[in-house]
This record gives sequence, structure tokens and C-alpha cells, in this order.
Amino acid sequence: MRQYLEVLDRPDWCDTVRAGLDSNREFFAWFADNVAARLRLRAFTEPTGDDR
Repeated sequence: MRQYLEVLDRPDWCDTVRAGLDSNREFFAWFADNVAARLRLRAFTEPTGDDR
């Protein structure tokens, strides 16, 4: 599981996910708040200087 989550933390994966996100959808808000937050998936948070 850790190896899978490491892939999801890669900058290229984060960029790909962000490019395809529709942050206005209800599902995005639910997923970001409930799932991505628990797994600490950076792709679902605002990019910061530390993130790049």
C-alpha cells in the first residue's frame, strides 16, 4: 500500500490529476474532504511551494 501511495504523491501524478479535476462537482468536494485528506493525497489540495 505504501508503494502505491508513493506513486500518488509524485509531482507528475499530482499535475495530471489536477489538470483533469472539476473542483465544482459535489463528488470532488466529498472526495477531497473525506478520502484524499485521510490519505494525504496532495493532488487534491492547492499546490504550494513545498509541493513542487
